[in-house]
Amino acid sequence: MNDVAAEGDLIARKEGAAGIIRLNRPKAINAVTLEMFHDIDRALDAFEADPEVAVILLEGAGERGLCAGGDIRALWESSKVKGDLGKILWRDEYILNARIKKFPKPYVAFMDGIVMGGGVGLSAHGSHRVVTERTKLAMPEVGLGFFPDVGGTYLLSRSPGEIGTYFGLTGTTMNGPDAIYAKFADAVVPSAKLPALREALTKVAPRSSSAEIDRLIAGFATGEKSGPVAAMQAKIDGWFARGRMEDIVAALTADGSDLAQA
Repeated sequence: MNDVAAEGDLIARKEGAAGIIRLNRPKAINAVTLEMFHDIDRALDAFEADPEVAVILLEGAGERGLCAGGDIRALWESSKVKGDLGKILWRDEYILNARIKKFPKPYVAFMDGIVMGGGVGLSAHGSHRVVTERTKLAMPEVGLGFFPDVGGTYLLSRSPGEIGTYFGLTGTTMNGPDAIYAKFADAVVPSAKLPALREALTKVAPRSSSAEIDRLIAGFATGEKSGPVAAMQAKIDGWFARGRMEDIVAALTADGSDLAQA
């Protein structure tokens, strides 16, 4: 076991064939700071260059979730003194999200528990995205009038029909199967099986292909591909397939059902 970053808010280490990146702020549901983004980038540098590392694994410390998003307290404190933390953090965060999307080695994200905001950016752009029965994935920033960031609009545009419009405008929380249907995730693995999957990932062969990692994960997965949102597809498409927000609101108002008003 070789440590790349072994202390503080981020732990990065080699365990067998896996480069482990663990968000390590469990009391804050692993909310991500600017320093953590930089540490992740440095860890990816080391793991990409290391021929012994076949796969990257992103995980969160504690029982509550992978990541609740960015460190809002630090952003608020910076804004009060007219600091530029927000501008720097979002710039560096988006660059890191793009790097994860293009990373040349399989990148597995354990999206267990809460996965929101910046946590979506660190996980949903990976090549192998694992959710569980405990997953609660959302982009709550839209509730504050912000657009779905961390590449959220890219992901949402690839959801079937108007599912992306629905999630992008409402910020509704996805469960694991919902996330797969919306193309934010790839496989549902019961949380009780994550330790065994983690162990298996540390033992993969050097230079394992993405297809080989897919097959390994499939051996632990339930096979679920759609959740409650799939059953709402026809209604969602009818309400949200419109060019203006005013027309969407009018369609929801005219429908009058409890679902439309939720």
